[in-house]
Amino acid sequence: MLQKNAIETIESTIGYEFTDKQLLSQAFTRSSYHYEHPEVQDNELLEFIGDSVLSLIVVNILTDKYTGRDGSGLYACRDEGDFSMLKSALVNKQFLAKRMSKYCLQDYLRMSIGDEGQGIRNGKSVLEDLFESIVGAVYLDTNRNLKKTERVVRNILDIDRFLKENDGEIRISYKNDVQEWCQRYGYDLPTYDTRQNWDGFVSYCEIEELGVRKRGEGHNGKEAENNAAKYALEQLETEFEPSINNFIVTYENAINMLQEYCRQEGLDLPYYETVNDAIHEDNSHTFTVRCHMNGRWIEGTGSRIKEAKKQSAYNMLKAMGVIE
Repeated sequence: MLQKNAIETIESTIGYEFTDKQLLSQAFTRSSYHYEHPEVQDNELLEFIGDSVLSLIVVNILTDKYTGRDGSGLYACRDEGDFSMLKSALVNKQFLAKRMSKYCLQDYLRMSIGDEGQGIRNGKSVLEDLFESIVGAVYLDTNRNLKKTERVVRNILDIDRFLKENDGEIRISYKNDVQEWCQRYGYDLPTYDTRQNWDGFVSYCEIEELGVRKRGEGHNGKEAENNAAKYALEQLETEFEPSINNFIVTYENAINMLQEYCRQEGLDLPYYETVNDAIHEDNSHTFTVRCHMNGRWIEGTGSRIKEAKKQSAYNMLKAMGVIE
């Protein structure tokens, strides 16, 4: 089981106190840890439960906000396409991972030595899985009470703020994400083959040189293309995206490698702060630069600011487990 202080921190962060602390510990246990410690159950079943519960909670929230009843039955302030896009925006990997990274709860994940060596703790898929596991654990701990579970989901995802800021309009664009991915890694931009059929619109997103061709459907051409791009992006991130571990990380390129790692994992980019300038008797300097990232910071020192900045970035990569 997780340590008491870890459990208390997690409960305080998500705004829910578990009756069964073992469920909370299980939510933070990856399958790789289970393989090394067979006596400990992993979070895969909780993740499955949480994924389904999250979808239903989001549907309930959208229904409460954008529908009503009159004498003729249920009416909606948005069309079906809007509901579909809003739901996708709230349950997609990028959004869930971005929200989870703000809380640094992944620091409490239990995983194998191999996983630690791969530096996957802050990966988007890992963060998404952890969130769904937490939702599944809360749902079971509340005796399958959707309303109590919904409060936790609203708290972590800040759904009310999201809907207020977007005012029902979707600003997430998988098409833009796919285009940025191709530009980042030097591939040709995607093309879209979109046509109308008797059931709506269908579109194919294709990156020819990678052999990627994914189909999406929608009520209009824009929605169909965005859905096609969504499935294309999933394949790109799973099969083609370079891993930071495939790069040769050195002291000299640490700043660029840390920035690239953050872009790949959907994390906020680091920023640097010079916190000290010690002047010695020979008039030489020792600068101390602090690298800030996701609520954490780590320092580096050097005779020049740039040298200290490199060291702080390198130390951050080591602290995150990206490099040994």
